[in-house]
Amino acid sequence: MPSPKNGIQDKQSVSKHVMGKADISEDEIDLVDYLRVLWKWKYFILLFSVMPALIIFSIFSFQPKQYEITYIYDTRIGKELPKVSSREFDDTTDSYRPPAQSEKDMFEMNRKILLNQFYSQENLDKIAAKLRDNDLAVHALGISKSRIKLEISETSSNLTITGNSEQDVQRISSIVRDNFEKVIPIYTVREELNSIIAGLKGKMADIKENSFSMELELERKKAILKKMKNLQPSDPNKLPSGIILQLDISQNSDYLPLVYQIQAIDANIITIEETINTNNKKYIYYKSLISINERLFQELKNKTSSYYTIQEFHSFMDNMMDDHTEKELTEYLNAYTKRIENLISINSPVTDKPSVYPIPKDTLKKSMVSFAVLLIITSFVAFISEAIQQKVSSDS
Repeated sequence: MPSPKNGIQDKQSVSKHVMGKADISEDEIDLVDYLRVLWKWKYFILLFSVMPALIIFSIFSFQPKQYEITYIYDTRIGKELPKVSSREFDDTTDSYRPPAQSEKDMFEMNRKILLNQFYSQENLDKIAAKLRDNDLAVHALGISKSRIKLEISETSSNLTITGNSEQDVQRISSIVRDNFEKVIPIYTVREELNSIIAGLKGKMADIKENSFSMELELERKKAILKKMKNLQPSDPNKLPSGIILQLDISQNSDYLPLVYQIQAIDANIITIEETINTNNKKYIYYKSLISINERLFQELKNKTSSYYTIQEFHSFMDNMMDDHTEKELTEYLNAYTKRIENLISINSPVTDKPSVYPIPKDTLKKSMVSFAVLLIITSFVAFISEAIQQKVSSDS
């Protein structure tokens, strides 16, 4: 006789088995339902997934080929004349040195300034005008970051030009390259000249400010000297015999005998007078440097709006040499001219004549991605539409 407990266990196992079969049957029914829905809406799915993919494929297939050329420059471009507004003036060289900043900060600052200069509307207008002058007016309308790409990293600066014709890309790139190598440095030099002028004026203001204090100190020393010369020196023979005085007076001469104190003040007066004379000479020299730099700055300010090149500026500096005969000023102009020459020499690409390459279209890849995305979207829309129809039917 079967026990009640065994009967209960058998019923539970049978019910589980039946439920398992029901679940499997339910899954099969759901899968069949899904396939039925997809089949029902097959024309909709095919129409709105395959057709757009074919259209995209056709567009990319018949689209004109794109070509590109890339000029690679050394990242020293723009570093020869640093573009830093808060530079310190070096008295020994009469020029500016960068402040104590990390190389990364300096690079990022120069990168932003160079990009802003190159993509400024003024510079893009210059490129467009050159294109029109060379019978490339159609391309002048499309001058933008999409056609001219400048990428600056810590190792190189890449200038990439794209176009629809291999021949046109060659012609456009020569104009853009000429602008980047010869016109953009003008902005760099103009900024530095502006900073130099401001720094020199600051130095002149410091000299004027200190001169008043030094004149007062000079008058004070002369008054002291005059009074000390009227004093009667003590008799050294009246000092007790056998006594030797040994004093550490450092910079103070007050404990010296009177005659030595007078000599110390005399020496101090000479030092102050020579310092004043030196500062006056510096003031005159700085004034002359300001005159030179303002003339250079005005030349760039007046010509920057036109297609003025760094080579033309170099010629202007050569002509300025004849206007100055003072040794200090000619040496300053010579040194600055050498820096401009160095800037011109390093501002050239690693490869002088790079090749033009066609840009891969990837037509099949783009079409397949479009088809997959549209297939998912249309299938999802089909299931939603089917659910809505069933809902409407059950409600009615």
